[in-house]
Amino acid sequence: MEFRKLLTLAIVPSVLFFLLSLVSVALTTHYWIIGDWITPRGVKVQTSTFNDRTQSYTIDETIVYFTENDTDATIVSGCLCLTAAVVALIAWAQLRKPGMDTFDATNKRRFWVLAVIVTSLVGAVTALVSIILHYTNKGDDVFGCRSETLQMAGKFNTNKYCTREVAACNFLPKYLSNKSDRASAALGCTEAITVKWIQIALIVLSLLILALFSVQAMLRRNTRATRMAAAEKEPMPVESSERFQSHDPSRERF
Repeated sequence: MEFRKLLTLAIVPSVLFFLLSLVSVALTTHYWIIGDWITPRGVKVQTSTFNDRTQSYTIDETIVYFTENDTDATIVSGCLCLTAAVVALIAWAQLRKPGMDTFDATNKRRFWVLAVIVTSLVGAVTALVSIILHYTNKGDDVFGCRSETLQMAGKFNTNKYCTREVAACNFLPKYLSNKSDRASAALGCTEAITVKWIQIALIVLSLLILALFSVQAMLRRNTRATRMAAAEKEPMPVESSERFQSHDPSRERF
């Protein structure tokens, strides 16, 4: 396959990479805002402990605290993948220029190919780290959180440490009393799950872009001598102003 065909094909994953990275950053920012400022994180949980004095079950005032490194990794992943997509689009446009196949443009070609390889690889690694943290930050209780319970003056107070996905999908909807608050939690849950799966798509696209640009660069280098030799053998085009004038003996002057 010619390197030009591979380079032309590279525009498709590059555009998809750009769009998905943009969506990832937007959704992550949105569910971060929903979790921190819109959805309440303090809820009242009825425990199984019965209070004989009040003749009622003890209420545990629970506060949810979000783990930060998984969300930070997702935002960093989206930003770095977005940067890699922009670099890939610029490199695609630069490498297709007519003068980029000459010997003098060798350093420019190497710069753009290496820029795509480095940024795409970094984007893939950060997206993988984001996925790993989404799972490793889960706790050991029934909801997927880590719990810390204190008892003061006969009252229970529990601090739960959850990822935003676990809190919005598993814990908060069960105890939020307001319908609009449950709707906000459900929206945050949907967006968090969507972003998590987008990370897999970003990994695949970044590696595909890396492969396409690397292979086209290798093919371009290996076939350059043949293409240059073929170009030298091609006849020079005749300019429109150059014409052979007819030879008319009758008009010759001695």
